[in-house]
Amino acid sequence: MPPETNQESFPPTSSNPQQSIYIIRHGDRWDYLHPEWKKNAERKGDPSLSSLGHEQARQAGRYLDQLFVKEEISTHNITLLSSPFLRTIQTSNELLAEMKQTANDYDDGNDNGDDNANTTAADSIKIQPEHSIFELDLWGQDLHSSLPEMEERQCYFPRIDGEYQTMFVPSLPETKKQFFERCDLAMEHISREFPCGNDKNRVIILVTHAACCIGLVKSASGVALEEINPAAPCALYKLTRMTNENEWNIDHHSKVGGMNGFIGHMKDVGTFTRPWNNFGNRDVDNGYTGPPKCCQN
Repeated sequence: MPPETNQESFPPTSSNPQQSIYIIRHGDRWDYLHPEWKKNAERKGDPSLSSLGHEQARQAGRYLDQLFVKEEISTHNITLLSSPFLRTIQTSNELLAEMKQTANDYDDGNDNGDDNANTTAADSIKIQPEHSIFELDLWGQDLHSSLPEMEERQCYFPRIDGEYQTMFVPSLPETKKQFFERCDLAMEHISREFPCGNDKNRVIILVTHAACCIGLVKSASGVALEEINPAAPCALYKLTRMTNENEWNIDHHSKVGGMNGFIGHMKDVGTFTRPWNNFGNRDVDNGYTGPPKCCQN
């Protein structure tokens, strides 16, 4: 069973359903482990996951699968949005592949009898490519020019929903201020486009990058950067709300087992893709802007 998270909220009921957002960073990166890869790579800004990164994503998927069974969340009430970068698509794909116990009540509109009895959440939940949560590029590396057309991605990742229309495409380049404004706008869209259910607990999964993990948590909850634990590979941030208001709740950064950068589902967080909450001056503690390192969960 998954460990208790002790999220401070009233238990959801059928008359007071809860909505949750799980914000997840991609897994360990191939290029951080193998820096020589970039020498001849055509798409230097779009590296793959490492072998460890794939395993981290699978562990996150198994953990969420257990949580959704425990909380009686079914596929019909799960939405997954992913940044279009390869490492986030791979993380999403591995994560979904492990959702084997989550109840599948997906209805594709066809009269297939009880065909769904033979499928799992892994077969039913689509990866919806969302550009509003893609990578931050503050240092002029032109990362986004490495992205291929989504049709190419779909050839190799059939879980991608080719009909999904992204909420908006951020203007680039962007400053830190513009990035945080982008996160504000993304959360406004997400909160509005994916409202609470009338009688079911609903889940939104956002698979993104370290900066967006921190920025989206800040925008959704209103907490300061200093209250958000650094985003390790496949770290989990769980935010909840009981109504369609825009403000979401998250565990305090010091709560043991709390879902504020939770990594308890992973056996190995690695050493090359480091936890990140570094929006400050890079010459001072590498720009670290998170909680005091002695006080993290």
